[in-house]
Amino acid sequence: MDEQNYKAMEHDMTDAAELSPKELGEGVAEAGKTIGDGVVDFYKKIEDGVVGAYKKVEEGAVGAYKAVEDFCVDKLFKKDGETVQEAKDRLNGKK
Repeated sequence: MDEQNYKAMEHDMTDAAELSPKELGEGVAEAGKTIGDGVVDFYKKIEDGVVGAYKKVEEGAVGAYKAVEDFCVDKLFKKDGETVQEAKDRLNGKK
């Protein structure tokens, strides 16, 4: 820590020593609220990242499953002139 920062910190501490207990308590409460808000914002960013990553993995897995399903229906169960969706509907008993 350089001398200028040390003197500024020392000055701030002198100011704090002159505060009444009520003023000091309010300052501490405000600092705690500010820290709490920062922590909440931090955890919100982590939550958004985790949820976003999960959604991308889920979309990829579901997309891959549907592609494999369509390929299998196309190659194994589709009749001449029938679309993949028509074959799926037929296999599921839908008309």
